[in-house]
Amino acid sequence: MKEATPPPGGHSGEIDLEAIGRLVAELERDLEKVRQGTQDVEKLRQEVRALSGVLEQQAPQAVQLGHRLGNIHALMTSAREIAREDAFKTADYAARIGRMLGM
Repeated sequence: MKEATPPPGGHSGEIDLEAIGRLVAELERDLEKVRQGTQDVEKLRQEVRALSGVLEQQAPQAVQLGHRLGNIHALMTSAREIAREDAFKTADYAARIGRMLGM
């Protein structure tokens, strides 16, 4: 299912809700494997849960999706604890989210 609303940041194109849903599922799965207790990991978990909540809405708004994806992207690119756990996977997620945001 794709939404015709322009994506966050004013870029043209469609928001691929299915791709975002797959990303959320992968992030949730991988975050289960990351050690507990670090502040960055907990913030990331909260943002992923919040993005999942937006996707569960009847008609997710592009602004909300963009906000949550942007927060996750920022956490991915700055969280040292996450990067140490699996630098390649973190870089892949950050790149995929960046493309979704039109970066």
